[in-house]
Amino acid sequence: MATASLAGGPNYWIDESTDFTGNGCENADLNDVTSSLRNRLDADGWTGTRWSNANAWPEDFIERDLGGIDHVAGDASTLSVYAGHGNRALIQFGFQRAGRCTVSFPPSTRLGTQGGDRAAYAMWVTSCTANLDSLSRHFDQAIRQTFAYHNSPSVKDNQPRDFYEETNNLRNSRAWIEEMEDRPGWFTGDNSPIALTFGLSQAHCDWVQNTAKLRAQSLLSDAPAPDAWYCYTMFDHGSSGC
Repeated sequence: MATASLAGGPNYWIDESTDFTGNGCENADLNDVTSSLRNRLDADGWTGTRWSNANAWPEDFIERDLGGIDHVAGDASTLSVYAGHGNRALIQFGFQRAGRCTVSFPPSTRLGTQGGDRAAYAMWVTSCTANLDSLSRHFDQAIRQTFAYHNSPSVKDNQPRDFYEETNNLRNSRAWIEEMEDRPGWFTGDNSPIALTFGLSQAHCDWVQNTAKLRAQSLLSDAPAPDAWYCYTMFDHGSSGC
């Protein structure tokens, strides 16, 4: 097992929007899916911060030279998470700030590069953000893996936590698609989860995909750059909602 050695241990940044009513970014309200993830990360010795609703800001995932603060927020931690609404290569926040509700990839978000340059993994618990038609818009990221959806998913409160717990034994890519395929009620097979991996070559991408485990702390170090290859694992139940 390749285990990262991180000064101070692994850390996380979590933003979540559940309130989309009357705040300038109208959409359907959502359930809280990251509180239990934060609690489990804390219990395992990770450090970090979770912000929600009015305290979750679009600029947390925007480069400093574009008016953002990702160098001290979304791109300053090993694991970067946003839960809320989304679309192809885009995330939507619930509260408008400086006239902005959404962040697009690119040009705004380039995790693992420029300011911050610390993110190694990104989790987008949002609709369609890694839809296959938009995968090329994730290539400006310099991270090891992205966990997201090809369609508009329905996610139970504890599914992100359960995914993380499974990575004690399962590789991230397998744990993500197995945990996230089913909507509440189980065995419905309606979600289309995708785990996108980056590497220096085809062989390196395959190695990262088969080796990285968040909870087992395998490959938590910053990703080498520039990546030249991508590979992905998914359950494809269609792109409904995108």
